[in-house]
Amino acid sequence: MALLPPKNAQKILSTLQIEQKINRMAYEILETNYQEKDIIILGIEDGGFQLAGLLAMKIQTIQDIQIELFSIYVNKEDLYSEVPFIRNATDSLKNKHIILVDDVGNSGATLFHALQTIYPLNPLSIHVAVLIDRTHKKFPIKADIIGLDLATTMTDHIHVVFDEKGAPEGAYVY
Repeated sequence: MALLPPKNAQKILSTLQIEQKINRMAYEILETNYQEKDIIILGIEDGGFQLAGLLAMKIQTIQDIQIELFSIYVNKEDLYSEVPFIRNATDSLKNKHIILVDDVGNSGATLFHALQTIYPLNPLSIHVAVLIDRTHKKFPIKADIIGLDLATTMTDHIHVVFDEKGAPEGAYVY
């Protein structure tokens, strides 16, 4: 069952709007990697991995390109308590073009910690993709591929809801 936002949350993206943004983001990823035969998509658990899966499926409907999908675990509640890691990492991750995906880019802290797991892989390139990018950065992380730029207050929360099958239901601010 999907984790729902509080009742006072305001819907900022509908299912259709999220699907449109995923479609556009998929084209941007292909444009950025137009000469590549394969790319790695790493999704930050949980929402980023669900978004990464949707992006991978959309990309493969547009163009025949080899995509490997992996998830990165980052303890978002306490970033310094555990070392982030890539689940089921293989040597196929080394020396590749990597797209790092998260559902919401907030302070940049989660993305910063996730990038530390990618650097030892000697990537040919790294691009960051987020569905919603907030303007409150504490770390020097800039998303390259953005579904929606959103200015919020520091106390606002953004929540992207996916159903049990991984389909987007909506994005909310509260």
